[in-house]
Amino acid sequence: MPMGCPVCGGTGFIDRGGVVELCACRFEGVNLQRYLNLPPRFLEADFENYRPITPSQKKAYEVCLSYALSFDPKEGRGITLIGPPQMGKTHLAVAVLKRVYRTHKVRGLFFDTKELFYRLQGYTGSEKYEKLMNYLLSIPLLVLDDLGSERLSDWRIETLSLIISHRYNFLRSTLITTNYTLHRLKDEDITKALEERLSPAIVGKITQMNEIVYLN
Repeated sequence: MPMGCPVCGGTGFIDRGGVVELCACRFEGVNLQRYLNLPPRFLEADFENYRPITPSQKKAYEVCLSYALSFDPKEGRGITLIGPPQMGKTHLAVAVLKRVYRTHKVRGLFFDTKELFYRLQGYTGSEKYEKLMNYLLSIPLLVLDDLGSERLSDWRIETLSLIISHRYNFLRSTLITTNYTLHRLKDEDITKALEERLSPAIVGKITQMNEIVYLN
């Protein structure tokens, strides 16, 4: 770490209101984009530059920040962010990944769900498939971005069910974003709508393992 770091003064640590975390200078040798599989567009996304406008965005920010600061990989808790596009769901998901890594030294991985399924199908029957699936099942924190934006094929439902069920049973934390514009519906109607896209079994496990946060 740089001895003259203007942020931490060379200590390598930052005190954020009583919560001590590693300074960014300690990660200068780590390519976060590659290590956490971050999308280039959101590489700079963090809690410090998230600008909540609506009350629901502010609540989502507070929930995600609290989650990241108190993250415990043994608990298997997660968050599901539901709302229309352009509400900052992906921004918050990336911010959580980065803060968890910097504060707790716990690695997570980000995946756009459609791209993930495309890669898995292309890897079927190869060592790449086994390696990627092992990451999806075992990584302490997994972000599935834009889940449920389209109806899934039987193969994709089966694959998603395997991932969610394993992570549910083995207490692996999962953060999910979905672009459903569902904030006007009742909770039971939102659940039904998601079940039509993902299956009741998958949605049932997600609602048990994750806190549901609506943005509008």
